Amino acid sequence: MKAGKMRISSKITLFGPSWLVLGLTWYHAAASDFSGGVAAYKRGDFAAAIEVFSELSATGDPRAQFALGLIYDNGEGVARDRASAKNWYTKSAEQGYAKAQYNLALLHRDGADFDADEDLARRWFIRAAESGNADGVARLRKYAESGDVEAQFRLGRMYLRAQRVPRNPAEGFHWVRLAAEAAHPQACYTLGVLFEDGRGANRSDLDAAKWYQAAADHGLAEAFYNLARLYRLGRGVVRDLERARTLYERAAEAGLEEAQLALAMLYEAGQGWPTDPARALHWYRVAAEEGNSDAQVNLGFLYAQGIGVAKDLVQSYAWYTLAAASGHPLATPNLAVLEPGLSPAQIEAARNRAPGLLSNRKLSIAGGRDGAVETSLARSSHPPTR
Repeated sequence: MKAGKMRISSKITLFGPSWLVLGLTWYHAAASDFSGGVAAYKRGDFAAAIEVFSELSATGDPRAQFALGLIYDNGEGVARDRASAKNWYTKSAEQGYAKAQYNLALLHRDGADFDADEDLARRWFIRAAESGNADGVARLRKYAESGDVEAQFRLGRMYLRAQRVPRNPAEGFHWVRLAAEAAHPQACYTLGVLFEDGRGANRSDLDAAKWYQAAADHGLAEAFYNLARLYRLGRGVVRDLERARTLYERAAEAGLEEAQLALAMLYEAGQGWPTDPARALHWYRVAAEEGNSDAQVNLGFLYAQGIGVAKDLVQSYAWYTLAAASGHPLATPNLAVLEPGLSPAQIEAARNRAPGLLSNRKLSIAGGRDGAVETSLARSSHPPTR
């Protein structure tokens, strides 16, 4: 094998300093099987290595898929075949294997046996970076430094999350701000969060509101929600409950469960917000049907107490059953409170009804209900926050 043809200087190889990252525990094949293929490869028995890697690849092992891609890419024991290399790299890369993602990016960049695709190469370089490939991170930084807005946002987010790089709020803020100033929707929203939390910059509700608004202008539900909260509280903006209501409802109608639950609780409790039992019931039901266990607990409470709806202990029990299956801490005690007032037939009917209350979801209902028994119903009271 000739080094010039292999592009060793730019390509991730099967063996090297990062060799130990190959040993992840969830692969279908035993580590010893893969090691046997590696041993065969090292002694130049490519036919044996290909046999081992092929068997492992058939089980979905991304290490073996990457190894086959490398063998075909370099033409070791087989005719060089970049199309086959791309096929195996892709299978491995789609499972999140960073080495394969990086080599696949190189193939798409250079073309060889197929048309080069710089945009696809860029996407795989970014994915390799986010999967922890050091060369991928270096490529991502180059993209960001050259003005690539998406790369700036991704790199900033990595520093904020300590995602494969050391946590650095100031560095993260820098890159996110550049992307936001170029009107990247998620970057605008993230910059709002950073200003509100004081991460990487001085805390500023005024700047937070500005960037939430910029993100909301792009239609981001999370931005509607956070901006609504600022208008409701009068932070960074003049307090405006009607504006807050409109923004909460836009977020809720876009499917954001936090907004649905917040609206329900605000309409029910009031506290500086107009009470509206019908709207409270509506938004609790919407969130509950999507599987939100806090909404399920509170909806169960409303049915048990007959607040804003006809009292219905069977319906209440059904909602608590769903919440209990999700592990909500208040659901099991509330079931115990309801049971003395229900017949066995009613309890069975409620349990049978529960799965059908969900919208496009399947939930396994737990039969047992272990836990402390309370003497009165309790409800979820999480405040509407970010």
